[in-house]
Amino acid sequence: MNVTVYAMPRDEVLSYMGTDWPPTPGATVVRIDPAAGVTDGTVSVYETPGRPGISWWLVDGVIPPQGAGAGGEALAALISGAVAEYIPIPESESPPHSGVWSSSPE
Repeated sequence: MNVTVYAMPRDEVLSYMGTDWPPTPGATVVRIDPAAGVTDGTVSVYETPGRPGISWWLVDGVIPPQGAGAGGEALAALISGAVAEYIPIPESESPPHSGVWSSSPE
């Protein structure tokens, strides 16, 4: 598998991302190795040079889930130095409902 990282201006990438950025809580993203020297642009994975592959948008060194296809751990395994990261779901600020209801007479 071949991987090409192509740099683009962050604002331009964000203009294409739409609702895929920022990643939603509960999503698995791929963080590429900062040594790649590119934080914003595209990451393309292809088998044969000169033949189409699959490309993902890259923002701030992160590849969020998007319409390009499977990402997450499978994609991270193809990119040297990349890791899959889980975006945590924030805990609720209010305590969970206990199911008990009470009323006090006045």
